[in-house]
Amino acid sequence: MKKILLSGFIALSLLVTTTSCDSDDDDRETVITAADLPQTASTFITTYFPNATYQVIKKQDKPDSDGSVYDVYLTNGFEIDFDANGNWIDIDGNNQVIPVALIPEKINTYVTANYPNQFITSIDNERTYTEIELNNKVELVFDLQGNFLRIDK
Repeated sequence: MKKILLSGFIALSLLVTTTSCDSDDDDRETVITAADLPQTASTFITTYFPNATYQVIKKQDKPDSDGSVYDVYLTNGFEIDFDANGNWIDIDGNNQVIPVALIPEKINTYVTANYPNQFITSIDNERTYTEIELNNKVELVFDLQGNFLRIDK
């Protein structure tokens, strides 16, 4: 009887182990061309980064937690994530200044007044807040109306 129970337990353990190991296939991404980007994303890039060209564009099968589906890498070093409709989610300038036209006015005013010698190098539009990073690596969090909330550590 013990051998039967032990054999059953081993078989069940092997079955659970082998089926739980193939969950890595859920997060796939595909390299696509600029023609496959939503028009909104293409227009955004040509408007705010007219001198840059596409280095790599990746499309994810499932959106990230922030809703981003498209990861666009430009030759000028910028990385921009877009949602399924082509709306930008976050922009990483890789230590380069984010175009001022992309920063909400209230946030830009706060940064200019409180960090006059710094500039914004990334901006993330989260579902309930906006987070920016300055060139000194300080991260600031604002509500969706642009009111300062806190320094993020």
